[in-house]
Amino acid sequence: MQIERYRIESIENPISDVKIFRLQSEDGKVLRFLPGQFVFIHLLDAEGKSIIKRPYSIASSPSDPYLEFGIEMRSGDMTKRLDKLKAGEGVGVEGPFGKMALTQEKKAAFIAGGVGITPFMSMIRFICVKKAEGSFVLFYSVRSIDKILYKDELERLQKKNPALKVVITITRETPPDWIGECGRISKEMIAKHLDKASETEWFLCGSPEMVKGVRSCLEGLGVDQKKIKMEGWG
Repeated sequence: MQIERYRIESIENPISDVKIFRLQSEDGKVLRFLPGQFVFIHLLDAEGKSIIKRPYSIASSPSDPYLEFGIEMRSGDMTKRLDKLKAGEGVGVEGPFGKMALTQEKKAAFIAGGVGITPFMSMIRFICVKKAEGSFVLFYSVRSIDKILYKDELERLQKKNPALKVVITITRETPPDWIGECGRISKEMIAKHLDKASETEWFLCGSPEMVKGVRSCLEGLGVDQKKIKMEGWG
């Protein structure tokens, strides 16, 4: 698959260890993809040849005129290089790829751990732009309140869209003014916020440990494995 040239439009650092990159195509082409899919981002040498590449989920909606990525700044070679990039610099994009994609689902639930929220931002943004009818629930697990990525936008989208419900749970602290959930995502937590789990299409993205644990919870709620799409990382 061909590598397309993109320019970094902006870089934000909303939480301590995550940067949000927005990319614009250099030739004005709009990438066609399904919400939830990913691409390979390539770092290029002076001649435009790929030096290194890694897969990253797209956070923007297919309806947006740019590509957005929320990337955790880890200690790996790729993220060390990404961390040094500045707006205006170029990268390569190859894709899209991935089968964990939203299509015509009318009843769907998304379970995200940490930066695993990114493919679901694409899905949720697309649902809201299209004013999709149905029932959509996001379960979002983070270690602490300062690790909630896209917090303000999620609150805003939930208020504007009656079909969307956002459930955020914090696993390693109990803030005094916190009105959301605390603790790991469990069968009880899922059942509290969602009726008829077995009739819902499920999308999971997070660490392999989290994905494995949530998959077990869903099995306990009678969810058919064919109704579960997932991605793990780390």
